[in-house]
Amino acid sequence: MEIALRGIGVSPGIAIGHALTFNVQNLDVPKYHVEDSAAELARFDRAIAAVHRDLKRIYDQTARELGAHHAAIIQTHIIMATDMTLRQDIQDRLEAEKVNVEYVVDDLIAKYSTIIENTDDPQFRERTSDLLDVGTRILSKLLNTELDSLARLEHPCVIVSHDLTPSDTANIDTVNALGIATDVSGPTSHTAILARALEIPAVVGLKYVGTHTLPGDMIVVDGTTGYVYIRPSENTLTKYAKEKSRQEEERRALLLVERDTPSQTTDGHVIPTLANIELPVELPHCRKAGAQGVGLYRTEYLFLNRSALPTEEEQYQAYAQVAASMESLPVTIRTLDIGGDKFAHFMSGPKEANPQLGWRAIRFCLERPDIFKAQLRALLRASIKGNIQIMFPMISGIEELDRAKVVLNEVRADLERRSIPFKKDIKLGSMIEVPAAISIADLLAKECDFFSIGTNDLIQYSLAVDRVNERIAHMYEPAHPGVLRMIQHAVRAAKAAKIPCSICGEMAGDPLFTELLLGLGVDSLSMSAVGLPVVRAEIASTSLTQAKRLAKRVLGMRTGEDVRRMLTQRYRGRRAMEIYLSHIENRPPAQAT
Repeated sequence: MEIALRGIGVSPGIAIGHALTFNVQNLDVPKYHVEDSAAELARFDRAIAAVHRDLKRIYDQTARELGAHHAAIIQTHIIMATDMTLRQDIQDRLEAEKVNVEYVVDDLIAKYSTIIENTDDPQFRERTSDLLDVGTRILSKLLNTELDSLARLEHPCVIVSHDLTPSDTANIDTVNALGIATDVSGPTSHTAILARALEIPAVVGLKYVGTHTLPGDMIVVDGTTGYVYIRPSENTLTKYAKEKSRQEEERRALLLVERDTPSQTTDGHVIPTLANIELPVELPHCRKAGAQGVGLYRTEYLFLNRSALPTEEEQYQAYAQVAASMESLPVTIRTLDIGGDKFAHFMSGPKEANPQLGWRAIRFCLERPDIFKAQLRALLRASIKGNIQIMFPMISGIEELDRAKVVLNEVRADLERRSIPFKKDIKLGSMIEVPAAISIADLLAKECDFFSIGTNDLIQYSLAVDRVNERIAHMYEPAHPGVLRMIQHAVRAAKAAKIPCSICGEMAGDPLFTELLLGLGVDSLSMSAVGLPVVRAEIASTSLTQAKRLAKRVLGMRTGEDVRRMLTQRYRGRRAMEIYLSHIENRPPAQAT
């Protein structure tokens, strides 16, 4: 019988295949008396040397294939394994207890893990898997046991596990690993970050997928919606097989067609399509998909999954790399949006009952000017490498925007005093993602060079719906008339102030909403690279005149269900790719919108 589970989609795409159930090994660790504690410590040192060699190999492979930032995840494991404090603790216990070193290592790792697991910081708690991974590697060497590995899979399969360690994911067989489904982890976990970089569809936080899945079960993973189907029915299997085939065919065809030219409507209006990125390593894929710039660079991923703050120089190198790679194309870099569901070790303070409404984003930056100024210095220095724009997140009032500008001006003055070059006319924008910003959009627009509507948070805050809460996730509805009217209000304010307004939330990458967003007056769309070809096809098969008529009609509808039904009917009837391909030879000259 089919079992449907919903978790958190962290890497888009559809995977269909037989399940390979993979679990972190629980090694059988003996306990026995020993007299020679020095010999036991020497065994530990040999095991650490062997673990170091294994991790160094994985580090080199990850750096080569995914870049230095992803490899830093493995570097953290190397640091853990070679920690002299751990060695000293082991030596002390060996001498005091006269027991075998395997038992001491296993006991210490368990105690350290319990301490980490009981901390208030959720980001720090996610590091429990790192410590357990390192501990298991050390024990396998001491016990002379080979660990299971995903490096060489015998056949294509979907990996199902309670959790995957970072080294498991980094070392995965990318040819045969069709998808990933895990019980635990979140959107900022190592599994999620590496799966996105490897372009493997993945859903995490499923809770029970490991319990319900048997080896060899057919399984469907939808990394976009977060749904996973175990032993799917014929109808479900047929539906997802068709959707997977459609996505792949469209993507292959569309990647070959005019990817380097502006995307424009049938009546000649250019609507730039840009990419959302988290790390510089994603740039080649974005360029291949035809991104006409970066509409959202999420800089918080430079700060996560590490024990210390990134230096100004590290940040500069990352921002400069992105700017230089995109040449003259715009690169909109969002300042640190830490907090909410993204925590870092340097965020100290009492546990927050509702972190999504707490000390995060611009609020955090304004209270930590040391961190904020270092990032702004790096951004300004990198601005001479390309076409960088700076965007402040979660602005809810003019006061916050003014304070952010004051800090930026202080950094500018400091760079000028030190004769460090930067672009003097760099553009500044605001994320529009809380209802208060919508209400005062006319005031904010006078102080900004551009708007970018973050629909993910805007929907969450305006509908009071946590989209990762499985009990109410169905209420998270982008087609809600209230959401659409707020988008219209922000766009009108931007146009009145003669500044551009983009969408950078998930709505931008959903072709179901493309025609409507154009009709509402949005100037550009920014999305994950995987969505670019299909959205470009939708734009190319859309008449802006008709889109405006559609928007007017939709804004008069009573429910989100009515809106979604209409959009679905139009989308299914449009045959976007066929229309797109039929128009590419005979389009009118482009007009500015």
